[in-house]
Amino acid sequence: MDSPPPPLALAGASVVLILNPASGRGQGARALPALQSALSEVGARCEVHETQAPGEAAARARAASEGGAALVVALGGDGTLHEVVNGICAASPPPAADAPALGLVPCGTGNDYARMLGLSARDPQGATAALLAGKLRWVDLGRIDGTGPRPEWFCNNVGLAFMAAANAAHTESRLPAALSYSLGGLLSYLGFRAQPFEVTADARTWRGALAIGQVGIGRYCGGGVALTPDASLSSGRFQVFLLEDRGKLRGFLRWPQIARGRKVPGTTLLSGRRVTIKGPPDFLIHADGEVLRARVGELRLSLVPDALRVVVAS
Repeated sequence: MDSPPPPLALAGASVVLILNPASGRGQGARALPALQSALSEVGARCEVHETQAPGEAAARARAASEGGAALVVALGGDGTLHEVVNGICAASPPPAADAPALGLVPCGTGNDYARMLGLSARDPQGATAALLAGKLRWVDLGRIDGTGPRPEWFCNNVGLAFMAAANAAHTESRLPAALSYSLGGLLSYLGFRAQPFEVTADARTWRGALAIGQVGIGRYCGGGVALTPDASLSSGRFQVFLLEDRGKLRGFLRWPQIARGRKVPGTTLLSGRRVTIKGPPDFLIHADGEVLRARVGELRLSLVPDALRVVVAS
């Protein structure tokens, strides 16, 4: 859209806070009392839900959207945010003018989407101040068809090949956050095998043995890795990063350049509103960190521009 939406008025508004108490070793739970107090002081009507199991954040977000909430806030990491986005979209398929605005108090290990909103996981007071200011921005969302009976929505990125394997290892790891990305990623890389993929963005097709792949709305993944540095939350197009397999040693040595968004030999960059991915049967992906599989070896990704209002830092 040409202009940002008006600021969110919180006085008398229904605000639903969805907390993952396990995120950030309890950081969200520690931030909750001050957030509740600040929202109450400006006249917001707060409702808090603590999640106990996978899928609960999505169910709570859907109920909040169907109940007419003005703002739904995710207190957690990328996984909690992904579920909240999918809950809102299940109730109000985007673009929907009546969908609640989305707020975020980042408390996870990656917090890659928060970076795009100007929010820091080390500054819950700053995230609270952003919610109180109510500055909103229209952002794009991506829709995935082919992972299950219903579409899956994502706000940041979809990872393929090694990015999917590394994310799955990070999700299952019991290592501390920093080590789960570095050491866990290295161990995943040693066991990773590139497989043949075909990726089409609009009318342009790439085929090859895929080492690293990402379809990005946002720039970052894996705690600040910038595979799609030109991506924007409101560009109206996916940015697609594809790296053909050139051997593990070359890939390992070039990783510092790749992580900073530099183009190395074997890199292909695509862009488009629609992306089709064909690969091995039941191939693995991650969507905003959520591990999924392609049911029949093919996925269709569609970008919906100006799909959701999100609270951003002033």
